[in-house]
Amino acid sequence: MPIYEFKCPGCGKRLEMLSSMGEKGNGLVCPACGHAGLARVFSTFATGGRSEGGKSSGGCAGCGGKGCATCH
Repeated sequence: MPIYEFKCPGCGKRLEMLSSMGEKGNGLVCPACGHAGLARVFSTFATGGRSEGGKSSGGCAGCGGKGCATCH
């Protein structure tokens, strides 16, 4: 079962849930406020990168830009 990220339209809380494949969130209830019908959102992920010399680059891994604003 995959982990999907949802957002509650009632309180705005974002949460991750183990859900069946393709779950849209219509039948799910927010544990914080009880609102029925969550919206599935795209999840982000973190990557780690190293610059020359073995130190962390501090920016987006592998994009070659000066900062994350240039990647998005």
